[in-house]
Amino acid sequence: MGEVQNTTPSEKFEAVIKEYLHQGKEKLENDLAGTREAIKLIARDKTKNFMRTMDLGLSEEERNCLSSLIITSMYQSFCYGYGIGKIEGDTKQKVCL
Repeated sequence: MGEVQNTTPSEKFEAVIKEYLHQGKEKLENDLAGTREAIKLIARDKTKNFMRTMDLGLSEEERNCLSSLIITSMYQSFCYGYGIGKIEGDTKQKVCL
């Protein structure tokens, strides 16, 4: 119990943001199926745009890899946005990382 009281503000912030990131991930996985599908469609479009812009053909495996990378990045962005929004709502202050 003494360890909890001796935490620094940055450690407290880190614990809170981790909890909110986890909540964002759970919300995305369970409640927001439409958002997940939209992210997948956007990733496919971004992959096609990349191929068009670079004038480069990609194999199906390469396209899937690039789409997966984009999807993962968008999932992480969603979770961070969710977490930061929750912190800003709790503290009534703007949060900058």
